[in-house]
Amino acid sequence: MSRIDINDVSVVFPARENTPAVTALDGVTLVLEAETFATVIGRSGCGKTTLLNLLAGFQAPATGTVMLDGAKITGPGVERGVVFQKNALMPWLNVFDNVALGLRFQGMPKAARQERVMTCLDWVGLAAFARHRVYELSGGMQQRVGIARALAADPKILLMDEPLGALDALTRENLQELILQLWQKAGKLILFITHGIEEALFLGTKLVVMTPRPGKIHTTYNLSFSRRFLAGESARSIKADPAFIQLREEVLEVIHPRGADDDDDSPR
Repeated sequence: MSRIDINDVSVVFPARENTPAVTALDGVTLVLEAETFATVIGRSGCGKTTLLNLLAGFQAPATGTVMLDGAKITGPGVERGVVFQKNALMPWLNVFDNVALGLRFQGMPKAARQERVMTCLDWVGLAAFARHRVYELSGGMQQRVGIARALAADPKILLMDEPLGALDALTRENLQELILQLWQKAGKLILFITHGIEEALFLGTKLVVMTPRPGKIHTTYNLSFSRRFLAGESARSIKADPAFIQLREEVLEVIHPRGADDDDDSPR
């Protein structure tokens, strides 16, 4: 069972040319237990993606520690799958070969690779499109290929950096529901970065709200909306629930207090 421990972490981007050093994260402490669906939200520049990059091993902290199951994270690893904002698929490969790419690098035998890829494509509803080129698919389908590729390696943790941000509203809602179903089926610990408050509330079992730069954790909430959906309640009913609406307004006030100035041009 996986566990993430982030202890008093700061990240500082060094000064460049005529710009001063930027403290992206400052004193961040967070514990995420196995099978948690953690959503992270905050204004642009608050360090959301920097936090994800620490967990992926793409970024090292200036101070503090980032641990996975008691071991310090020092770089990327197969136990952590990443789904990016842009699907990052290989356009010259078909859907099957995109999903199989990491498994080939790992040396998985062909028969096992075939079974694993088709299982993951079936999970995301794309088994019938295994031999299609990715450019033949819609944006939402391409993002599903990216999710299937991340799941194929069977990581302990799935890190998702605004994977639905570029999609139309209807496709985005459909994929929110799909991601919850995949989370229930695969039993992964997920950390999901988003700018959408409703999305964060609907998906997360733990919501992490961050302050503007330097990024700190302002508040965390334990949520039940996603589990209610997985138990059979409709997404529409959940999002119309007065408790959902009240919490949405509370989080909105934390992120965008009345009368605050916007400043969206800083590192994330």
